[in-house]
Amino acid sequence: MGRLAPWSTGVSVIEGRRSTRLEGTAPTQKGVIVTSTKKLAKSKEFRQERRALSLSIVMGMALAIVGISIGIIGGSQIVLFDGFYTFLGIGLTWMAMRVSHLVEEGPTIRYPYGREALVPLIIGIEGVALLATCAYATFNAILSIIGGGTESPNGWSFSYAVTALAIPTFIWWRLRRVAQKSELVRAEATQWLAGAGLGLAILLAFIAAELMTGTSWALGAHYVDPSLVIAACCVFVIPPAGMVRTTFVELIEGIPDPELQETAKLALDHVAFQFALTDRHMRMTKIGRKFYVEIDFVVDPTWTVAQSDQVRQVLFRLLKTIPHDLWLTLEFTADRALVD
Repeated sequence: MGRLAPWSTGVSVIEGRRSTRLEGTAPTQKGVIVTSTKKLAKSKEFRQERRALSLSIVMGMALAIVGISIGIIGGSQIVLFDGFYTFLGIGLTWMAMRVSHLVEEGPTIRYPYGREALVPLIIGIEGVALLATCAYATFNAILSIIGGGTESPNGWSFSYAVTALAIPTFIWWRLRRVAQKSELVRAEATQWLAGAGLGLAILLAFIAAELMTGTSWALGAHYVDPSLVIAACCVFVIPPAGMVRTTFVELIEGIPDPELQETAKLALDHVAFQFALTDRHMRMTKIGRKFYVEIDFVVDPTWTVAQSDQVRQVLFRLLKTIPHDLWLTLEFTADRALVD
C-alpha cells in the first residue's frame, strides 16, 4: 500500500502514520517537553535494566566460582552442574547488557526501525544454551548411575546448598521490580528463581542422603546426587523452553499476548464507535519493547485529513498506557480492494 512520508502535506487516498506528531503541523513547545520527558524516563529504565544485569553478573560470578570449586573438591555432580549453569548464565547476561546498550540507541540510518529484535534473539540464545547444558548434565548423570553412583555429600556440599538457596532468592527479590518493565531482566529473574528452587532441592536431597547413611538404605545415598541432577534438569528445561518459544513467536511476528491484544481491540472498538468506522482491519505484533499496531480503515470519499488526525489523537490517548514502545500505523482508504 502507498503511504505519504511523515513530512508530506499532500492528499492521498491512503495515509500512513507512525509518530505522535500530527501531519502538517510543527511541533509545539509542549510537545517538545513531553518528548524530552519520555526520553528521560526511557533512559532511566535502561539504566535500571543495566544496573540489575550488573548485579546479576557480580553475584553470579561469585556463586559460580564457589560452586565449581566445591563441586570439584567435594566430588558432587549436582554442585558442579549448578556452578557451570550459573557460569554460563554470566556470559549470556553480559550479552544482554550489550543488547540493552544497542536498543537504547534507537533507530539509526542503517537500522531505521531500531534493533529491538535483538532482545528476543538474545533471550532465545540464552534459552538454547541452558537447554544444551541440561541435556549434557543429564547424560553425565546417567553415566554416573550406571557406574555405581557418587560419594555421599560432605560438609562443603551442605554449605553450598544453603548458599545456593539464599543468594538466588535474594537476587530474584532484588530484580523482580525492574523485571516488570524489562524482558531481559525478567528472563534473568526467572533463572535466579529457578536457581533458588534448585538450591532448595539440593539441600533437601543432601539431608535425605545424610539420613540414609548408616541405615539399610545406605547404598541408595550414592545415587542421590546423580538422580538429583536428572530431576533438576527436568524442572530446569521449563523456563528456557518458554524463552525459546517466546523468541520464535516474536521473530516470526506472531500475535502478542492476549492482554495486549485485548487492550488494542478495546481501543479500536472505541474509536470505531466514536467515528462510525465500521469497516476496519487490525494487525499487531510485538518484538522486544516495541508493540506494532497497524489498522486499515475503509472510509467515505469525503473523509478528510483532519478527521484522520482526530482518530490518531484518540487512539494514541487510549494506547499510551501500554508498557511498550507503541509503533502505530493508521491507513485510510476509500477503495475496499486496497485493504484485502
